[in-house]
Amino acid sequence: MKSVLIRFFIVLVCWSGLVAPLNAAMPTKKVLLVVASRNYLESEYLNTRRALETAGISVEVASDAATATGYSFGAIRADLLIGQANAADYAAIAVIGGTGAKELLWEHAGLRTLLQRAHVQGRIVAALCAAPPVLANAGLLKGLKATMWPDPQWIATLEAGGARYLDAPIVIEGRVITGKNPAAAPAFGASLAEAVLRGD
Repeated sequence: MKSVLIRFFIVLVCWSGLVAPLNAAMPTKKVLLVVASRNYLESEYLNTRRALETAGISVEVASDAATATGYSFGAIRADLLIGQANAADYAAIAVIGGTGAKELLWEHAGLRTLLQRAHVQGRIVAALCAAPPVLANAGLLKGLKATMWPDPQWIATLEAGGARYLDAPIVIEGRVITGKNPAAAPAFGASLAEAVLRGD
């Protein structure tokens, strides 16, 4: 009986030693959510983040300042500044909407470079509501269909970047995902999570 127990213990130790490295070799996928430091849309951020984390995807937040304030919530602390982000660290980069996106992110040179690098490296790039012109201004929507908040002047910016506006909640064009408005945020987050897990 004693020898049986010893053999069982040895097998158990060996098995646990094999399992640990397997788990260690499967790191959690990570997505960077970019929010403007003022007037970002909290519901879009929260719904997108919830969908990603529910799918087991890790989330980090970048902004153009150390803290970001929405329309009604208190400030949230960014994990890093946009200029500190490395595209290679993330499976996807998604820009959240709100009027702050237009004011602070549409022409943000560092964000433009970050998104371009992510795209070249085969990462997913995404934007919601007021944010898709960020992708257009980075040259990432040329010849693609895209959606966004249906403001005619904002759509003109989207189209000036070579995109074809589509009035739909979510538009997926390969590794590029755009969402229309706050109501589309849950579907936007779910589509983003699905694409990340699928490895698009």
